[in-house]
Amino acid sequence: MKNMASKVLTPFMLLAVILGILSGITALTSTASITSFITVPHISQLIAPGETEVPITLSITNLGNTLYDVNITPLNQYPFKPFSYYEGTQNISIPVFQTGQTINITFIYNIYSNATDGVYKLYYQVSGKLANGSNITKKLSTEIPILGYVTISASSVWGSVSSPLLVAPGENNAPLTIVLVNSGNVIAGNVSLVLKDHYPIKFMQNYVKVGYLPIGQPVSIPVYASVYSNASDGVYNIPIIVKYFNNVTETDNLTVAINGYVNFSVSSIWGTLQSPITVSAGEVQVPLTFVIRNLGDVNALNFSIIIPNEYPIVVSQRSVYVGIIPAGEENYATTTVNVYPNASAGIYYIPVILKYFSNVSMKEYVPIEIYPVNLTVNVITIPPQVFPGYYDVRVEAILLNYGSGIAENVSVGILTPAGLQVVSPNEVDLGAIPTGHPINTTFLINVPNSTSPGYYYVNFTIKYDGGKLIKAYKLQVYPKADLQIVNVYYPSINPGSSKVPITITIKNVGNITAQNIKAILGSSDVIYPHVSSSNPLMGLTASEEYLGDLKPGQEVNITYVVDVSSGAQVGNYSMALTLVWNQTGSLFPFVQNDRFTVQVTPTSLDQLVNEGITFQVGTSKYTVGWLYVIIVVIVIILIVVIAVRLATRRKPNAGR
Repeated sequence: MKNMASKVLTPFMLLAVILGILSGITALTSTASITSFITVPHISQLIAPGETEVPITLSITNLGNTLYDVNITPLNQYPFKPFSYYEGTQNISIPVFQTGQTINITFIYNIYSNATDGVYKLYYQVSGKLANGSNITKKLSTEIPILGYVTISASSVWGSVSSPLLVAPGENNAPLTIVLVNSGNVIAGNVSLVLKDHYPIKFMQNYVKVGYLPIGQPVSIPVYASVYSNASDGVYNIPIIVKYFNNVTETDNLTVAINGYVNFSVSSIWGTLQSPITVSAGEVQVPLTFVIRNLGDVNALNFSIIIPNEYPIVVSQRSVYVGIIPAGEENYATTTVNVYPNASAGIYYIPVILKYFSNVSMKEYVPIEIYPVNLTVNVITIPPQVFPGYYDVRVEAILLNYGSGIAENVSVGILTPAGLQVVSPNEVDLGAIPTGHPINTTFLINVPNSTSPGYYYVNFTIKYDGGKLIKAYKLQVYPKADLQIVNVYYPSINPGSSKVPITITIKNVGNITAQNIKAILGSSDVIYPHVSSSNPLMGLTASEEYLGDLKPGQEVNITYVVDVSSGAQVGNYSMALTLVWNQTGSLFPFVQNDRFTVQVTPTSLDQLVNEGITFQVGTSKYTVGWLYVIIVVIVIILIVVIAVRLATRRKPNAGR
């Protein structure tokens, strides 16, 4: 392209030089001996109408006398308008312009936009002083060709040249690349675009600064535009205004193709694609997911779906924003709905509105299926065999939905007969039970020791949206051994007693054999198992006795050796005896705590001191121990004896 420009430019430059020389020669006047100049112009490029800041260099040769204080000034003469430079002045000052001297000066010009092709005179003025002080002013000219031109063509591509896109009617804020090509012979400078809305295109910006358009090289200008929703497929010519140089304008037709389209298929699924569920009548706040597939070749942007309240569903969020659905792909919209309690199982077609781009919409009918529900209940206990005295027995209600619909808002309640106590909440909310998924519900019951063996009916009530189920479970309570303390033998026990044997008789009054019985005697600060000082490790096992098995009606004796604290108070003390045994059918040992009473009696000395004669003085009662009474009696007897002896001795002395 540069070679072509140089080939075109060379003959034009030669023409300009020849014209300049001729015009310079014709500038000679009768005063040639005083002032005479030859002007040769130099231009580096073709000049076009409307061009700005065009440099033109003039080679000026002084053929006359030497001039002093010379000023050279460009003149404003159509189609050349001088451009201000040198700090606002257009003049060029030269102290001395000698005879035969050639100087080169460059002026900057703006070219009138209404100029046509041709050769024009460029005027300038030379002023100065001769050696004798005379002032001279001379208007000179040279001829300059204006033969350049600019021709611009415009085309467009959606997206970019390297990544084109398809665009459909109704699309909003789509990237549009405008491609400008300058097929003229000069570079177009100060280029800008004025974009006005024209069916079916609405530009997002009305003015775009471009800069330069080289010769023959396409220049891409990115903009954004929207397409009218009622546009048809096809190629449209959109008029745009191209400005360049100094307000030179031309109107070009921009070709814009609209050949994309969108189309959708919509289906529905209860739950989500990752966790699908089935839904039945009466369910509330269940997720419903719409699967939207874009069957077109254009990305559907700003997509949303509007779902009406249409039997058999009530929608909590009627409008769901999706965003983008790429061409050939799918996206999803999930909302929550309530299903009418009286809805029958089946398929219903719900009209939905699809909105995309700026304001394009279409209606689609989407199938929604309502599924039936069918629940069953199985009950087990942990442990499998239940005995009197069992506490926190786990009663497991296992619910299975073998229908095709989700059972929603499921709750399970338990009701036990008299004698069985529910110690956990008697009603449990389970929420949703999907089809084919067993759900365990646990209740805890206590079976007191007083419960008689036999069968007990435990009722379960299962409630769910649209239905109710009652299940009766037959619970068997198995008999167990009943160990009782029937006798306790021990000698007199006093405070401070040591190595006192206590014999306890245990009898199985139940109907089942107790196996591997172990008896553990409880201790206190007063009465505790005896431990020999020579073998202190006895304290680890002194309170435990192994009894073996005990059949129904059979008795066994246990003997413990105990010590009594010397500080023990006289009275009755309750002792604990823990019995632990195994039994056929039981997963864990039975534990039974029985109590018996041990009496601590006073010693003989304590009885003499603490027991005696009680008498009352006023409102107060006083007890004098027998020991003190005996002492007083002895003292009185001694006094009487002494008195008698003294009296006996005095009588003989009196007879003398």
